[in-house]
Amino acid sequence: MAAQQEENLVSLKVMRLCRPSLVQQQPVPLPSEAVGMPSPGAASSIALTGWLTLPQSFGDIFLGETFSCYISLANVSGGELTQIALKVEVQTQVQRETLSAQIAPPAGNSTPEVDTLQAGQTLDRIIKYELKDVGVHILICSASFCDRDGERKFRKFFKFQVHNPLTMKSKTHPLGASEEILVETQLQNATSRILFLESVAFTPAGGFEVTPLTSLGAAAVDEPPIVLGGADPCAVLPVAHGDQRPTRTGDGRVVPPADPPRSGSVGLPAFGALAYLKPGDTQQHMYRLWPRPPTAVGARAPSALGRMDVLWRGAMGEAGHLQSSTVQRRAPPARALEISVLSSPASVPIQTPFTVSCAVTNTTGMARELSVRSSASASSLPIVATGSCSHRLAPLAPGATLYFSLAFLGIEPGVHTPAGVTLVDVHTGEATEIEPLAPVLVVEAE
Repeated sequence: MAAQQEENLVSLKVMRLCRPSLVQQQPVPLPSEAVGMPSPGAASSIALTGWLTLPQSFGDIFLGETFSCYISLANVSGGELTQIALKVEVQTQVQRETLSAQIAPPAGNSTPEVDTLQAGQTLDRIIKYELKDVGVHILICSASFCDRDGERKFRKFFKFQVHNPLTMKSKTHPLGASEEILVETQLQNATSRILFLESVAFTPAGGFEVTPLTSLGAAAVDEPPIVLGGADPCAVLPVAHGDQRPTRTGDGRVVPPADPPRSGSVGLPAFGALAYLKPGDTQQHMYRLWPRPPTAVGARAPSALGRMDVLWRGAMGEAGHLQSSTVQRRAPPARALEISVLSSPASVPIQTPFTVSCAVTNTTGMARELSVRSSASASSLPIVATGSCSHRLAPLAPGATLYFSLAFLGIEPGVHTPAGVTLVDVHTGEATEIEPLAPVLVVEAE
């Protein structure tokens, strides 16, 4: 009852600020001999007009949009109200955040144009809030003021639902024994309207580099097309452009591949003219990731790979920014001996010896004594190990790293990966294959 009495003195109104939409009308067929009627033209074949209409309801709100609203606190009493205070908060399922706070100044330090409302005057605020959570949101407006009877307070609550505009499902695929990973992501429009994709990218975690594989090299899409009618575009499968694998130099540095061709200024993969998603439509994107050179020998690549980052717009240009949760890979189980390649030549002449520098880290709590052995069957491989079939390394303490080199000889031309070399524990006989070694191009001598 008290709150109703306070509302009789002031009026608090909240209006969502959003863009208008185009008016739709049902075309009415008319006989061509109708008297006094204009002849039907091309514009009569579509249901959209050139008129704009303001929203008649609160409408749908989507994750990643910026929620904007206009709040007006009006003095509808017949007298002056002082010590005006207005506080606006938003409460979600996980947090409560203050968006605006008009605090009444202390007595003796008043500014009439700020904290005093004459009869008929209003206190207006425009509130903007980036939506970061789905589910129920509550906008809480708290107002307080003083009249001749003393201080009065009241609150109003406005509830609205935030929906997810895009569903993103990601899968990871390790590439053989290498540290490279393919990330496959499907984007699906979960709304009942068309979404125009302005940018789709994968933001890698700190320990990875990335290159997109979803590129067709089709006609450039300079701007996202706004399609009001016509035939649907054909679906096209993504293919990779050229050799987009990272290369390793002779000193062990990893050189990222050249950027694939893009489809214009919008930064979209080239799906022809398809720069939008209809309701329920799905697009598939694929990215190749490879770890950056570790800062410490024996360090393992992190399991967190990165996030999908999507910029989208509605039919009237309203923008949204959406990020997926962190894409995780299933980390391979820790091994007692972590072996890494420090340097390997990219190409060697045939019948010319070359060396590969390696490091082994003891991850166990006991000292190890290791020997390097090459298997007898390795003699039939296109790249064979040279030197002694078995030689012993220095003792390896717990947590320590030992550096060693392997000598090979290329006997067949082509791209081959050295193999057939293992580390064997002298006491237990446990064998660990030295892999993956970098592929080497063996070329014919000039």
